[in-house]
Amino acid sequence: MRLLPSKNVAAAVAFSAIAPFAGEPAKATSIQSLNSGEVSSVLPEDRPTEPVLMLVSLDNQSMRVIVGDRLVARSHVSTGKAGHDTPTGIFSVLEKRRHHHSNIYSQAPMPFMQRLTWSGIALHESDHVPDYPASHGCIRMPGSFAKQLFGFTGTGAHVLITDDERTPRPVTHDKLIYPGGKPARTVARSAAITPVVVKPMQRKSTGSVVVFGASNPEQTESGTSAPGSDGLELRSGFDADMELVDGDDGFIMPSSREPIRILITQRTGRELVRDIQSMLNQLGFEAGDADGLIGSETGEAILRYQRDKAIEPTGAVSVALARQLYRDTGRGGFSTGHIYVRQGFNPLFDAPVFVDNPTQPLGTHFLTAIAHRTESDKLQWQHMRLDDIVASSALLDIDEYSGSWSSAIHATLDRIHLPQYVRSRLLAMTVPGSSIVIADGGINDEAHKGTDFIVVTNNWSD
Repeated sequence: MRLLPSKNVAAAVAFSAIAPFAGEPAKATSIQSLNSGEVSSVLPEDRPTEPVLMLVSLDNQSMRVIVGDRLVARSHVSTGKAGHDTPTGIFSVLEKRRHHHSNIYSQAPMPFMQRLTWSGIALHESDHVPDYPASHGCIRMPGSFAKQLFGFTGTGAHVLITDDERTPRPVTHDKLIYPGGKPARTVARSAAITPVVVKPMQRKSTGSVVVFGASNPEQTESGTSAPGSDGLELRSGFDADMELVDGDDGFIMPSSREPIRILITQRTGRELVRDIQSMLNQLGFEAGDADGLIGSETGEAILRYQRDKAIEPTGAVSVALARQLYRDTGRGGFSTGHIYVRQGFNPLFDAPVFVDNPTQPLGTHFLTAIAHRTESDKLQWQHMRLDDIVASSALLDIDEYSGSWSSAIHATLDRIHLPQYVRSRLLAMTVPGSSIVIADGGINDEAHKGTDFIVVTNNWSD
């Protein structure tokens, strides 16, 4: 994942269709009409009750609008020009404004604005929508289509931006969430993870914490400060000593039936450091604030711990150190992944998970739940993979891979093992419109409080 760098060379990466699970034949659905050129540019008048998904292709300068599994409209658009490229990745509508002006481009009008990032990327109407990239990064739309789309979508609707034009495919897998259907298989190894109480977004207490927020939210093309960017951090600390009572882990189920957003990601270096600090503090070695930043306090605490355990005193952070601390603190097996869950842009909980073969990237995947066509009380899932090159991590030894590397969704889901208490929560909360994002880079700077899980992909070589 990346934070909106300048795109120099687009790498074309072959996309292979995902076959259904366990050799089942693909069921024909109307979503296959996505490849048809005979699609209206006029949206239905009524706002749909089913989830809306917008697909933008930079190569084709086009947008397709999907409702559930049906393509309902297609329009040409104009995206970012050289030096002001439109980022690729997974986004959501964060804010909508009927009348809006840019605060950095001479108050240029941006009617029917639908914000995708707090750093300045949005959908909006324009009177200049050629069939080639011409914007400063936003996605320009013809006036009539922009007006229709503004009334058709709601906040939280997903927007996927890719270079080439891609089509979501139906997918089934026993690791996915199926409320009203057969529960997903529980793997025995997940029981080794200690149930945890997770701290949600908290205000930072010192100036030393790096926060997830726009570095300068005032300087955005669409001109509004990011909510929650005034010193917020996402904590993943937990209380490993918590005891469960009658299976209740202390989590209060939200009353809202809004769709939930799920991010499953490899553990990042900062998460690893934060856990090491938390465990050192738990054992009385005084590593300072568990902020994920390696400073003198953390280094000295590691040295004291290593000397106490007769381990070679390096003072260095490592996976081996984390594994030893996990054993000493009774936290169960060392987790190589993490899951985050939000609803309405607000954090609900996050928890450690197991990822098999953690040196191999998971790839970047988007899955969305829609109502089953024949059994309305059940869900079916649609999937799309996005090209993404993840940077290597010195702490987790994630191998850097080339753009030709491919990860099939079924193989990726096979590697992910959720604790049963996490599955139970997800089964109770997943409704049509809920989504799962799988990625390797943790939570990036665009996905701070007040957003869904934004993934900005990197699909070219520098």
